[in-house]
Amino acid sequence: MTAPISVLFVDDEPAVLRAIRRTLEGTSLEVLVAFDAAEALRILETRPIDVLVSDIDMHEMDGIELVMIARRRFPSTIRMLLTGQSTLSRALQAINEGEVTRLYEKPFAPAAFRRAIGELASRIERSRRDSADSVHAAWVAALRTWMEESYPGSTKVVHDEAGVVMLDLEKIDAALAEVDATALRKYLLRSADER
Repeated sequence: MTAPISVLFVDDEPAVLRAIRRTLEGTSLEVLVAFDAAEALRILETRPIDVLVSDIDMHEMDGIELVMIARRRFPSTIRMLLTGQSTLSRALQAINEGEVTRLYEKPFAPAAFRRAIGELASRIERSRRDSADSVHAAWVAALRTWMEESYPGSTKVVHDEAGVVMLDLEKIDAALAEVDATALRKYLLRSADER
């Protein structure tokens, strides 16, 4: 993997987060923490997170609700739960509704967690590649749309009888000379904001 695996731990008990951070020091993981679900969602909105590990029992919004939101809004983020009072019904709800990969009991077991992350590393790498590919595809689609809106017919491909693509280089050069780079940049940025 090129970048360290990013893990966001969410718990409304600061002592638990300090202990988790301490036990994972020196690993190749990038460990982030949030003290409630709202803070976790803000972090998820600002940067890609590979793994979300949330306590189930929190004030305001519990961990099950958080992983359900994360499942909808950040589907590539692997979701796990941490609980001090594991019950079968809550565990089943988490697995079924939030598609939770793992459920850990407190106190946190760093060795088991590191093992699980190792097992999930190839899945995380594949997810990162897929995400990068979809971002690239979205930019290409936005560029094609802009080209067709700005220069109607410019995205049409013409073939001769043998199937060879025919290009009118003079027409292409003339169109490129007219490209307003500022307008193109604004269009692409607006398209990115809409996604």
